[in-house]
Amino acid sequence: MDFHGSPRARSPAGVKVRLPEEARPPFGPEGGVADMASQIDVTKLIDAQPVSRFLIGVVVLCALVTLADGYNITVIALAAPALRKAWHLEPTALAALLSSSLVAGLVGPFLFGLLSDRIGRRQAMIAATLLLGGFGIASGLCTSVSALVIMRFIAGVGMSGALAVTVAAANEFAPRRLRATIVTIVFSGTTIGSGLPGLVAGPLLARYPWPVLFYIGGVVPILLVPFIFRFLPESPKFLCLHPGRHEELGRLLRRFDPRLQVTAQTRFTLGEASAGGFPLAQLFVGRLALLTPLLWLGSFLAQTVFFSFNNGLPILLTDAGVPFARASLALAVFQFAGTLGGWSIMRPVDRFGMLPCTILYVLGVPLVASLGLPGSTGTPLMLLCAAAGFCVLGLHFAQVACVSNIYPTAVRGFGVGWFMLFARTGGAIGPMVVGVLVGWHVSMRSLFALLAAPLVVGIVASIAVTLIYHAHYQRAPQTLPAPSGAGQEVQSETAI
Repeated sequence: MDFHGSPRARSPAGVKVRLPEEARPPFGPEGGVADMASQIDVTKLIDAQPVSRFLIGVVVLCALVTLADGYNITVIALAAPALRKAWHLEPTALAALLSSSLVAGLVGPFLFGLLSDRIGRRQAMIAATLLLGGFGIASGLCTSVSALVIMRFIAGVGMSGALAVTVAAANEFAPRRLRATIVTIVFSGTTIGSGLPGLVAGPLLARYPWPVLFYIGGVVPILLVPFIFRFLPESPKFLCLHPGRHEELGRLLRRFDPRLQVTAQTRFTLGEASAGGFPLAQLFVGRLALLTPLLWLGSFLAQTVFFSFNNGLPILLTDAGVPFARASLALAVFQFAGTLGGWSIMRPVDRFGMLPCTILYVLGVPLVASLGLPGSTGTPLMLLCAAAGFCVLGLHFAQVACVSNIYPTAVRGFGVGWFMLFARTGGAIGPMVVGVLVGWHVSMRSLFALLAAPLVVGIVASIAVTLIYHAHYQRAPQTLPAPSGAGQEVQSETAI
């Protein structure tokens, strides 16, 4: 399947396609029928597209990238018990190793988010995926903790960068009515991938040494790169911002509507405010001054809890006497139930805004705290892990869908990158805190009660986000104040 414009889709300049009046979509900036030879609103064309083979192909490729990212996020947690045994490590010595790739989240989203706004989503995605794959393989060649920490850090830059860029790209291909749904499907690759090590680690480590887990995590992203290069086109909204690439944009838009006529005189618009000035300042324009920091706080809190589970659960359970195979399965159940939570929330988010996110915060507090209660073994343990994963990951899916939707195209990659930066900061702190608490011999009951505390704070932040999002983004499109330098009010593409 060729996701680029095929040769048959390329029409010579000046050749016009005559459509019946009822077949002409309203691409004009005022909502009426546009002169298609002179102006095309790219946003409205994307919003009018059906769910086609082309769109499905883009979503699948993006989801495969996040799948590889998710596997590499979790693989260290499943390799840690084997490393601890092979290198005779104390539990506290694993703290830096478990957090190294997550600390890289302070670099990757910012670096690749900014890069994607400069060179394009596709090129930045390829670079991040190669970085992840190359240093994933290098992780399996390490012979010391310090070397492995460095390799996981560099691989983590690629992990977090690839995720930020891929989410931004998926948003820009999605029609408005399905944005939360498509972003959720793409982001679910992360949680599905995060659950895979829990399924394969037991059988693999029974036959092979621990490096095999890292080799798999490195080879798969590298194998994906040729497919991204060949089949994934550049984001149409990014191309619209670069006049030198409008010919490429015209070919791509015919994938959305083969009837579309593009000539050398065609002018492309986005129907949104163009960002001007310093990129970081554009994340705080107008109502974003409240929404951006609230979403950063929510992502930090949710991912503190998530990665405390993700990286600490196998060690906590095995130290409590749970067999490794069952501890690995518990982590997989947590991840896959979280993916189900994301899938369950995607359509309600498209319909009701951020209200479902707040509900999951409220439900998550007692579920996380109850994991430390006596008797949480066997089937009760699996059920509690599933319910906790459903809530904790489900609410983060909603946050990702929201943040990828509120920023204009010119700074979307940058905005998603900063959001991911705060998410990975929480993810880096979570396992470190768990390591310290384990070293202090804190009881399981107290430990999980402490892990539930960030969700209590998250409830307050989520209520505020819900109110702002409902008032300004969930309703019909409306005019938004243009960022500094735009000089006028234009219709925003960000309303759902």
